[in-house]
Amino acid sequence: MLTLNDVMTIPEASERWGISNDTIHSRIRTITKDDVKFQATFEAGLIKKSHGAWLITSSLMKMWFGSEIK
Repeated sequence: MLTLNDVMTIPEASERWGISNDTIHSRIRTITKDDVKFQATFEAGLIKKSHGAWLITSSLMKMWFGSEIK
């Protein structure tokens, strides 16, 4: 089960993983161009757009970029 700490905005993910917002947005743009991949990611509860802001999970960030920096 996810906790609130597992769900974040792009700026928070950028800070926690030490990568730029643009890098994360680029990955999101890539996945949204592939309807099947995006639908699977959305249905798995890993990504969602809410009132114009992308919400992503730490699980998705780990899949895309590896471990969070400490």
